[in-house]
Amino acid sequence: MGAAKADLEQTALKLAADGVTAMTSVNGAAVTQASSAIPGIGLYVSLLHKVTGLQTPVEQSIALWDQLTGEAPLDLDDEGRIRLDRWELNDEVQSAVRAQWELVTQENIAEVADAAWFLAEVRRLYGFGVPDVEYDAETEVDVDWPTATATGV
Repeated sequence: MGAAKADLEQTALKLAADGVTAMTSVNGAAVTQASSAIPGIGLYVSLLHKVTGLQTPVEQSIALWDQLTGEAPLDLDDEGRIRLDRWELNDEVQSAVRAQWELVTQENIAEVADAAWFLAEVRRLYGFGVPDVEYDAETEVDVDWPTATATGV
């Protein structure tokens, strides 16, 4: 992901040099398929959620939209990136997360971190734990593949 981010920023700079408005953003922590695969992120995000709650990707997208449309002022860092993570990087928030991180053991992780919330978020990403879905219900798995004539296309 580091190389992809570097390439994205270089592309934005090249586009800007050609007169095109191109910006990158630095978003706050979120539970995504990519982030959940990074060692330590699950614990960090679980602690962050327990300490402060978490801005969802949708909330961050709205904040980005507001900045891009002028509803809110652009919050740029020294490199011209839009910052959506300042709430998370606040010294008080990081100190609180660090303090909780130091308390975590295998025995108390469920109490110190919001592990149940994190697991529910990961399950939701993959389509599990959806309300009103009967996961134990019988499901027909031998069905014909739809053809163009069957679908009216």
